[in-house]
Amino acid sequence: MLQSGKRFMFQVGTPKIYFYCCPSGSADQQAYQHPIICLAEGFKQLGIEFYADRNYWQLSPDTKEYLFNHNPDISPDDCEIVIIDTEWVTNNRPLPKGLFKLNRNYLTAYFELHELMHSTKPEFRNFDFIFRGYYNKRFSYDSNVYPWGFGLSERILKETQVVSDFEDRDKTIVVNFRHSQKYMHSVRKRVLNDFIPQIEPFLKIDSRTDAIDAHSTDPYHYLQWVQTGKRHYSSYYKRLSQSAACACFGGFFVTSFPKRQRSPLSRLLKRLISKWGLKTNMIEQWDSWRFWEALAAGSVAFHIDLEKYGAVLPVMPENWNHYIGIDFDRIDEAIDRIAAEPELLKEISMAGRAWVLEHYS
Repeated sequence: MLQSGKRFMFQVGTPKIYFYCCPSGSADQQAYQHPIICLAEGFKQLGIEFYADRNYWQLSPDTKEYLFNHNPDISPDDCEIVIIDTEWVTNNRPLPKGLFKLNRNYLTAYFELHELMHSTKPEFRNFDFIFRGYYNKRFSYDSNVYPWGFGLSERILKETQVVSDFEDRDKTIVVNFRHSQKYMHSVRKRVLNDFIPQIEPFLKIDSRTDAIDAHSTDPYHYLQWVQTGKRHYSSYYKRLSQSAACACFGGFFVTSFPKRQRSPLSRLLKRLISKWGLKTNMIEQWDSWRFWEALAAGSVAFHIDLEKYGAVLPVMPENWNHYIGIDFDRIDEAIDRIAAEPELLKEISMAGRAWVLEHYS
């Protein structure tokens, strides 16, 4: 059974799902709705019916078939669950009129993989469920907020389906953060200054990046580049699949006070910590596309120590089993362990890939 604790109850397997999707646009204007794409791909495999307010996510350059399909005869009132994601609000679209009407027969869910945290606004308390990326157990959230992660889509799985044996991989670590110096994540600053120089004797640094407009001319890859808003580069996935490791760090060192992440004082403290190059035991905006892509590609994911810094996922990976989580107070210990146990990288490569395919595909 599934219930929200408020109004509804129905048998698993019977609900119909309704999605609100943003209009498709050019690569520069594309609202890439990753979390609902992952959900819809899963529902499709499970045989669960779902509908949308428009056609969205073209499946192939050769056809006009879409993952999400609009049926004018189906409305939210004909479904048991209605889902919206961050991009709907980020693109200045108001919440659908009547979404929270009192006599509704559906649950409402909002998926927020975005640092802007629109869900802190009062009207979002009306959602039955909010699934939040970047969840940190030391922050205070409203009672309808639950942890979520970026996870893997079929697009990513397709690009990481064939990977090199670990022995055949380049002994490199991919370090290809995209950021300006002005707005660089404070965690990445710490990584570049303190971690990268220490790992370099063991793994050669591969800092190559793809120019943001250097899209493939292949019709399939070009379609994905457009639909993801310039996030799809087949050459990048190839490097991941051939590299021993990837630096997947992201986020900002923050304080545990105040508890409200977007309060003016919290934001001021974050800026000061970043400006002064300080570190704390708490990190926000920590999730990373690279983390999931690296795991799927069998490239050892170097990330923050998720447990230490408060990060929460629905299913947590184990440090030194599925990934290598760095404690910035003990970087030397991690480097010493890698030096003493060189076979660890191969073991983590295999275990991390198996874990992410089991829990997040």
